[in-house]
Amino acid sequence: MQSSLLERLGDVVRDVAQREIAPRFRQLAPSDVIGKPTAEDPTDVVTAADRAAEAELTQRLPELVPGSSVVGEEAVAADASVLNRLRGAGPVWIVDPLDGTRNFAAGQGPFGTMVALVERGVLLASCIYFTEGDRMFLAERGLGAFENGQRLAPRAPSAGVLAGTVSVRFMPEEQAARLRSRAVSHHDVPGVICAAHEYTQVATGQKDYVVYYRLLPWDHAPGALILREAGGVARHPDRRDYQVTDLPEATLLARDEPTWERARADLFG
Repeated sequence: MQSSLLERLGDVVRDVAQREIAPRFRQLAPSDVIGKPTAEDPTDVVTAADRAAEAELTQRLPELVPGSSVVGEEAVAADASVLNRLRGAGPVWIVDPLDGTRNFAAGQGPFGTMVALVERGVLLASCIYFTEGDRMFLAERGLGAFENGQRLAPRAPSAGVLAGTVSVRFMPEEQAARLRSRAVSHHDVPGVICAAHEYTQVATGQKDYVVYYRLLPWDHAPGALILREAGGVARHPDRRDYQVTDLPEATLLARDEPTWERARADLFG
């Protein structure tokens, strides 16, 4: 059974996404898509939907947990020092208002809204919501993960050829080439530039694993808790668990522990 915190979190995220994101899908004017270039990603963009949704979530989420603050993707883009809140003592909401912005701007899916609550580095609660299909994923530390109110049960280990995604974008080329060569015996599932979609694919057993390198907290914190509470694993190849403040490095997600071990041996052993 979901807690009252999860129910209120889901209500807030759904309300904001349905009002600020859904009506703008395939309705963006050229001026609603703004370049957000960085040295790492010179073609990055943000939309009016990202900004409107983050502004409202930043206002409403602290009402759910008194004394909490917010670290939003767009706030950090404007002021990198906002990230320092993750190293403070109080609870912090991590917000990706529109994950899959490139897809959204192109008038296609997948895209979703992601939120996580963290305190002193510990993931406490999270939400991933897709306006398309009205799909809501929620998780709370130690209390399970849910899709549209139904608990996600741990799944049996994958018995056949592994199916997964090796996301080499942002990865050093030598490491990327090595991983691509080691993954040839697996079924390749092309990436979709949407961590919300890929984390929930693994959590629901639609694919066995994903490898990431760039670890922006809003891309990974929400999905990591949902995956773990569904019986999955989010860990580095040296067996350290993913942490919200981790710097870029190879990170392997898997639907369960035995599958994680198989994928690790094949890709990194």
